[in-house]
Amino acid sequence: MRKSLMILFCLSMSYYLMAQETVKQKEIGLVFSNLDNFGLTFKTGTDKSLWRFNTLFISGSNMDNTADSLVNNQSNMGFGVKIGKEYRKVLVDNLELRFGADLSFTYSQLKSEYDDKTVNDYDRLNEQTTYGPGVNLVFGFNYKLGDNFVIGAEVLPNFSYTTGTSIEKYYYTNNGDEVKSDISGFNYGLSNTSVLLSLAYRF
Repeated sequence: MRKSLMILFCLSMSYYLMAQETVKQKEIGLVFSNLDNFGLTFKTGTDKSLWRFNTLFISGSNMDNTADSLVNNQSNMGFGVKIGKEYRKVLVDNLELRFGADLSFTYSQLKSEYDDKTVNDYDRLNEQTTYGPGVNLVFGFNYKLGDNFVIGAEVLPNFSYTTGTSIEKYYYTNNGDEVKSDISGFNYGLSNTSVLLSLAYRF
């Protein structure tokens, strides 16, 4: 009888410890990069390991600059997405360490149009489109506000490859000449845009 009770007790403790290790957890919230770009974040998994999905909206703009008889219209837009995995460790009450890695992809488009209103009519257009796959590490902290809200900060050392095209069109020539060039290059390191702040609701 005593042996049976010991076995039952051990099984109960094992189940309890396993349940403690696999607490289901989800988070949804806002992320901010460089205090002017913002997006959404969603994480799902357990209290020790979560899949992370971030969408960062790069702020776009549309501006007209007029100088004498030349009007320059500039517009740009873009977005970025990140998918990765993060792991967590409780340091002290309400403070968590988090670390992991993301795969990322960014897209941006820049358009600049010059409208010459003089008799020369030197109109031209420049369009630039770039794509940037990459990878970044994750290292940061969470601070819990009560049971459901979390403030987070993380640094993201990154490496990315940029590719795309630039097209320059000259409308004042007889044939409407067009010059196309390729864009390519690597980016790596850590900068102020590599810091991500977040405010999330945990459930």
